[in-house]
Amino acid sequence: MFEIRITCDNTETEQIVNALPAAFVIESIRKAPARDQAKTRLYLAADHQPDHADTAQPWAHAKTVKAWLDDRNGRSPEETALRLLKITEEAGEAAQAYIGVRGQNPRKGITHNADDVAAELCDVILSAMVALHDFTGYPARLLADVAAHRGQRLTALTTAASERA
Repeated sequence: MFEIRITCDNTETEQIVNALPAAFVIESIRKAPARDQAKTRLYLAADHQPDHADTAQPWAHAKTVKAWLDDRNGRSPEETALRLLKITEEAGEAAQAYIGVRGQNPRKGITHNADDVAAELCDVILSAMVALHDFTGYPARLLADVAAHRGQRLTALTTAASERA
């Protein structure tokens, strides 16, 4: 994590703020007037983007949703609980879509396809990403660290299994 200071024209501030998540994982942005009243200073607590640029956009979206929810609903323990429940709701929709793929409900038949299930699973992931922001200041880094740790465990398991074979 590092801090960046940017001084920019007031007319360009929002454009710059909107462009920053493409380059960095932004923890916070603080705005302050510069000595020159036509300029603004931006102070960012940021981190490097993950190696793959396509992973940045979902995190930027999740952070935007979290900020919108915080502004609209506040940050109470109840709101945190509701964000966790949202993950369960989305998981239920993914299950419903899969039931529709299998035609498991004889009254309805086949109502969904694999793309529907995939889209619902993306909603589950995005909901979890939003909720994760309430439990850590570094959600993208935490997910990457947990995935790396799980990868090491899987490698150890598969290596041990192949050695036994």
